[in-house]
Amino acid sequence: MTTSADEQQQLRAILTRLESVKRYEALTTSSSSAWDVQPGSALAGDDAKTNPYQVSHLAWQALTVASDHLHCLRLSLVGDQQGDEITVTMHPYAQATLVRAAFENAARAVWLLAPGKRLTRIQRRLALQVDNNTHSDRMHDLLGTAPNRTATERTRQIRDLAVRAGIPVSDVKKELTFGYKKMVRTAGDHLAGVGADQAEAVWSACSALAHGDIHSMSFLERDVLGRVGNVALARLSTDSKILLWITTITVQMIEYGFQLYKERASCHSGT
Repeated sequence: MTTSADEQQQLRAILTRLESVKRYEALTTSSSSAWDVQPGSALAGDDAKTNPYQVSHLAWQALTVASDHLHCLRLSLVGDQQGDEITVTMHPYAQATLVRAAFENAARAVWLLAPGKRLTRIQRRLALQVDNNTHSDRMHDLLGTAPNRTATERTRQIRDLAVRAGIPVSDVKKELTFGYKKMVRTAGDHLAGVGADQAEAVWSACSALAHGDIHSMSFLERDVLGRVGNVALARLSTDSKILLWITTITVQMIEYGFQLYKERASCHSGT
């Protein structure tokens, strides 16, 4: 299938964006010290108050997951190369699933690290742990197994951490209303030139394609091959403009997440 000059330009831009984040793949898959937290840094203070649920550990995990999905996206796009020509394969649905996972996790890291107040960062980390425990308990129920510690023990530990940090337990529970939509929108507000609405639009577009929602067809190119009554037989394919848009915003989000981590993990970044 041949592509227009505009489509080729958009595909080159997508590959350029993905090439720019390869350095994060190296940081998260090697023995790099990039994730180290320096004594006296903001994250060192956060981690001391949330131990064993360190803020830094969860933020770095989120960035690692985001980076891994972008790496997989690049591998799924780039095929054989002959001279200056590269074969690019686009999937209407599956690649949006990869971008969605990358975007959600990058946004989670930004949501966790962006607040300037330590208490807010701690509150969000503990809320995420409560949410994680809930899902873990559900998985144990489904598999007919038991966690190493009871729900009561884990709840008490999180409550004690919140109290020692000076956070009312009610505030931790209040933060549990975050949800991915709120998390994505909040992270988008921290991203220059993006904002909450565009961040939610990227997330929603990827989610619609990942779920196969009917309205996801508005994000695809349609070539009507024929009609039977009021039913159209159409070939659906990736819209390179849409893929460029969601990839660009996702790359911005993950870059900002790594920038925030570096700032919070450095001893000169304050509290």
